[in-house]
Amino acid sequence: MNNLSIEKVGGVSLILGSLLLATYSALFPVLLPVGNGTYDYVQMVMNPNWVRLAIIAFVGVILMLIGFYAAYSRIRSGAGLVGAIGFLFIEAAYLLQACKVTWELFLYPIIASHPESAFLLRDLVIKHDPAVGIFRLMASITILLGIVLFCYTLYRSSEYPKAAAVLIFAGALVYAFGPMISIFVSVAGIFTLAIGCLLIGLRLFRARHV
Repeated sequence: MNNLSIEKVGGVSLILGSLLLATYSALFPVLLPVGNGTYDYVQMVMNPNWVRLAIIAFVGVILMLIGFYAAYSRIRSGAGLVGAIGFLFIEAAYLLQACKVTWELFLYPIIASHPESAFLLRDLVIKHDPAVGIFRLMASITILLGIVLFCYTLYRSSEYPKAAAVLIFAGALVYAFGPMISIFVSVAGIFTLAIGCLLIGLRLFRARHV
């Protein structure tokens, strides 16, 4: 597969991934019983729409992994060490995010469906487990480093709209710190990030080489 084909495939992946994540962020507070931000996590996981939304998120994240590879491939020659490190961290961040979504897709519904284990979700036992805490910390660090370095590389590049880098950066930060404020803030962060990725995907899809 030549560079142009990689960029086309990557562009389509980013476009579709962005649309799926935007759809996820828009439907999450509509289809799930989140109320005003205070909710029973077990009831939310048991909602039939939980798995449907998790599937959308999982496919979206996988497509973003493919898309970011193509985005980096286009600017690799001028990205330098900072760009290479940023790319590795952002790919790791999305890989860890995919792992988290697999918990939500395959494990949480099983845990929530059994009364003897539902307390693990309702009482935040899993969330506050030290090992899970370390995993979440590593995920947050990779997201922070990947977003800062990779968005800086995108912003410096003349290949992509600078607005895209700003939107991805802002969206990732809002998503990362949103849970401290409200679930709706995190959802807004995903939507903002998706718009930035959509701009990059469109640029890749329209790529021309001479």
